[in-house]
Amino acid sequence: MLLYIAVLANGTLIVTGCGYVYIAPYLIMITLRKQTLLVLDDDDVFHRIVALANKPKFFKHICHFTEVDALITYLKDNRNNQFKLPDMMFVDLAIPHKDGWNFLDAYEEIRSSLSKPIKVYVVTVSVRKVDHERVSGYSFIEQFITKPISMDRFRELARYGLAA
Repeated sequence: MLLYIAVLANGTLIVTGCGYVYIAPYLIMITLRKQTLLVLDDDDVFHRIVALANKPKFFKHICHFTEVDALITYLKDNRNNQFKLPDMMFVDLAIPHKDGWNFLDAYEEIRSSLSKPIKVYVVTVSVRKVDHERVSGYSFIEQFITKPISMDRFRELARYGLAA
């Protein structure tokens, strides 16, 4: 948890963090900073489903990527800007050309250079045991989720990500 503390010239104490601003002697609740979701998937329908499931807005912003190279470039270009990096990623394994596996390998190499941690979920149609086993070799993956993903499951993931 990150708190910011300031004392004004008139002696007023200001503490911010945890979704609250405390201005002595008053307590004012402000909105929690909602998180950003990034989706890597070549399926336009899945992108639309994620956008629809985001109502009410669990995520402040959803970034959509369909190509691995574009996403890796984006992450590298913004590695020092935590406000442009997502808080959570959904990664599909079955993408033409460079697939989700290529992304996971590239991400494993760059993730330590990113200015903040990103929760990574594999969200794919694969039910193959070998894919589950291979995913378990990546320590940064939060979960392997088989599509289709229900609205309730999406909201559960959003709440989990927002609460952590």
